[in-house]
Amino acid sequence: MEQVATKKKSPMLLIILAVAALVVVGGSASAFFILNKSPKVQYFLAESKTVEEMKTLFDDRYKNEVNWSKVQREKPVETTYDLSAEWNDPAADYEMQEIQSIINSVALSMKQVKDPVKKELEFELGGEFGSVSTKLVTLFGTPEKVLFTFPFMDDYIQFNDADFGKLMKEADEDYDGDEKLGLSYLFDDNFLAAEELRTYIGTEYVEYIVKEIPEDAFSSEKEELDIFGQKKKTTKVVMDLSEKQVKTLYKKIFEKAKDDEKLKEAIKEQIAFRTFGEEVSSLAVKDTMEEFDDLLAEAIDGVDAASIPNGVQSTIWHDSNIIVKREFTFSAGDEKDDVETLTVEGTQLLEKTNQKWDYTFTFEDSYGDEEILKTEGDLTWKDQKSDDTISLTMDDMKFIYKGKEALKGKKRTFTRSFGFTDGDIDPAVIWSGTATHEKDSVKANHEFTISEESIGENMFNLILKQQGKVVKKVEMPKETEDTVNLGDMDIDEIMKYYEINFMPKFEGWMYGVMGEIQGELSDL
Repeated sequence: MEQVATKKKSPMLLIILAVAALVVVGGSASAFFILNKSPKVQYFLAESKTVEEMKTLFDDRYKNEVNWSKVQREKPVETTYDLSAEWNDPAADYEMQEIQSIINSVALSMKQVKDPVKKELEFELGGEFGSVSTKLVTLFGTPEKVLFTFPFMDDYIQFNDADFGKLMKEADEDYDGDEKLGLSYLFDDNFLAAEELRTYIGTEYVEYIVKEIPEDAFSSEKEELDIFGQKKKTTKVVMDLSEKQVKTLYKKIFEKAKDDEKLKEAIKEQIAFRTFGEEVSSLAVKDTMEEFDDLLAEAIDGVDAASIPNGVQSTIWHDSNIIVKREFTFSAGDEKDDVETLTVEGTQLLEKTNQKWDYTFTFEDSYGDEEILKTEGDLTWKDQKSDDTISLTMDDMKFIYKGKEALKGKKRTFTRSFGFTDGDIDPAVIWSGTATHEKDSVKANHEFTISEESIGENMFNLILKQQGKVVKKVEMPKETEDTVNLGDMDIDEIMKYYEINFMPKFEGWMYGVMGEIQGELSDL
């Protein structure tokens, strides 16, 4: 049987591709630019201003939502969610109708009160079945401890963050993970942490790259283009870096990152965020960071031997510092016979009432095989109404987003469809509803339904109701002598508490709830 040779992408090559993206998109370096009009400054200023314009357009359209997100990061907010389902199949037989009735009678509710300043949290989960309603669990948390209780208990169970390592070692003598569970991550904003990392990279690396790239790598000229039917008098700016220039730049960046302890700490923080609640040992994190160091060392040693035959060619056309067209080509490989190429070509239009783009990404491997990804978009926002279409096409698969919105005062009405087609089927998830964002509150109704030709529309629906408001504080419970502190127990004492105190109460409560549910079932 003939075997097809496949080659694994080298870590060094992946790092080179990542840095190439930093070289091209200098969106974080706007503070670096001074008031001159050299082609180099034109290039990076256009990249920066284009990113800023995209953010401005988004913030203007979703100003109410952005403001509410800011409130949630600054003030105590209570948010409630009520989730229910509707299954309406007129062709269902008697047994399926019973199942439909059960599903249509179930609802889940969740309440969260969070104070981002004092770092206090209340979380409550409840359920309903017909007229039967019960809380399932109530939890209070701080960065140091968590307290939780159940509807069949009068007291609270407490677990201190600092006791996590001790209990894990009692359960597993080989445990070498964190000494703390990491409750602080319940209050640390991962988005802000990622933004801080992005800002740091922008300041320390993008600006560094901008300074290091020589002026003579850039040239510019005037050119008139037709962009989506509009005549644009643009400035064409070309960045052409030779293989030698690219390798020199890479070496400097890799050397800088190798000794950058702040960057490494930021990466560790991102690992912690993404693995919160998982059993990730400190040894595993250490191994990950050592692997990061090894990748950088490998990249530094491998740059000279790598093949970057054509350097980097990137051309942008900008109109008043907003990019309207882009062409980019970059080839790299471990060896001359193992070069992979990324080509990006496309046009875009960023106007206040209309944003359009048409981009093609072509990936060519060393065997000459190509993978093509195409994305198109047409977004309109006029008179507080939108009509949006976005598509992503790869081979025979096409993902399509369509959305219509209308904003009246603080209330947004919307219908959004997320679908795909492969020529045979074309299912879509439709998300519709309303959302009203006031200065200190939010109220929203969401409905999710599946649309597909074989099942029609509105057969399966999920309904989510959301309410949020600013509150004075989180009503944290007071600890008493009846509070059960798991950190004061060893594993045997915890198991004894579970078997003698917890389980009998749980079984009694469950027996009562099931009796009530059985009564509801008999009435269906």
